[in-house]
Amino acid sequence: MSAPSGPFVLSGLASAASFGVGDFAGGIATRRASGLVVAAGSQLTGCALMLVVIAMARPPSPGLAAIGLGLAAGLAGATGIASLYRALATGSMGLVAAVSGAGTVVVPLLASLFLLGGGISGVQLGGVACVIAAVLAASGAARSQASRHAVGLALLAALAFGLWYVLLDRAASAEGLWALTSSRVSGTALMLILARLRHGARPERRTLPLVVASGAFDVAGNALFVFARGGLPVGLAAALSGIYPLVTMLLARMVLGERLPRLGLAGVTLAVAGIILISIG
Repeated sequence: MSAPSGPFVLSGLASAASFGVGDFAGGIATRRASGLVVAAGSQLTGCALMLVVIAMARPPSPGLAAIGLGLAAGLAGATGIASLYRALATGSMGLVAAVSGAGTVVVPLLASLFLLGGGISGVQLGGVACVIAAVLAASGAARSQASRHAVGLALLAALAFGLWYVLLDRAASAEGLWALTSSRVSGTALMLILARLRHGARPERRTLPLVVASGAFDVAGNALFVFARGGLPVGLAAALSGIYPLVTMLLARMVLGERLPRLGLAGVTLAVAGIILISIG
């Protein structure tokens, strides 16, 4: 590995750490408050940070196509966040993060293959097989009704996040900052409306720092990934960032004392392997 790539590799690893910490904070917050309320607060924090970045960077005015795709991506991303946080609150954090993370990389791959005329390599095919095996292992490790429900929510989050990546990729080809900001705006609006209609409540004061942290770390993860892919092949940057489920799992182990059964550990291992194989391939 050449010396100049060092900062970009560290940025990719920092992106994984940031995503993992953000998911952990959101999952803990959802155990104390409504998932919709936590998701709304997280989205609002991220939106505020992106608006500050826009005000400081002052990029050129965006096109309508980029804004429209960004808004659509935000609706998908907000759905994914709400599903993920609820799953993290009711199931094993390490397993949920692994399933949602692995499924996220499969959806863009399939979209590229069937909708955009792309191809799939043998390495990526092996990654898909790992992801399928990971989902089966996660389902086998989910012995209670609540755990099975959490795995289902993790799969929904994976589909929603995958759609977010596909839409944002189409929007961000020339206007990435505006696309990301517009996605935050629509996601925040959706979550605030749903939280108000369903609960009409705000996070308690003791939960608020966790909500803010989840949104801030999520935005930081995006920024660090963008920096990493500026100096690394996108597959390598995605593979480095994609190991974030390990961070969530380690935090759950150290802070909550969460232990996974052997089948659950196999699911996490297969999921991370699938993320890396699909990204590199």
